[in-house]
Amino acid sequence: MRKMFLFVLVTAAALLIVPAQNAQAQSRSETPKVEVGAQYTFLRLRDFDINDSGVGGRLTYNVTDNFGIEGEVNFFPQRRPNFATLTSTDSQRTQALFGVKYGMRSEKLGIFGKLRPGFIYFGQGTPVVPGGSSASATEFALDFGGVVELYPSRHLALRFDVGDTVIRFGGFGFTSHNLQITPGVALRF
Repeated sequence: MRKMFLFVLVTAAALLIVPAQNAQAQSRSETPKVEVGAQYTFLRLRDFDINDSGVGGRLTYNVTDNFGIEGEVNFFPQRRPNFATLTSTDSQRTQALFGVKYGMRSEKLGIFGKLRPGFIYFGQGTPVVPGGSSASATEFALDFGGVVELYPSRHLALRFDVGDTVIRFGGFGFTSHNLQITPGVALRF
């Protein structure tokens, strides 16, 4: 994990040091406004000692070069205990986050901070006890962290997110801080 973070940090620094070709010729209005992406996501549910993997999609609208509005939805297909209710096993999860990113962007690289509230839905599964109840739950989530984007071409972006996904387990009265790492690719229009 530390090696991956160090690699991303060194790559970002190297790209910032190397001057972008034709940077003066590029107009600020050339940044594509819409990005549609697909991604893999890793969520470490720290308080439950569970690593969860999922897939998802993201839609971003770049208001300016430095500020974007975005939403993403992730689906975690592995069957896990329903952590929100503890009433069933083999539950699947869906996460939706909507918010903003703000930072700096050059022709080939963007570095942003992100803040995105949303929710995580813990689906119904098999009851723990035969004849028992199987409940679903929707819990508040807040994702904040950093984003590095690489732009190999005008219409393609490679994205790497690292963040703290805070989940509020209202039924149990506690909040859990969880590492979430999301690499992805996006088409830019």
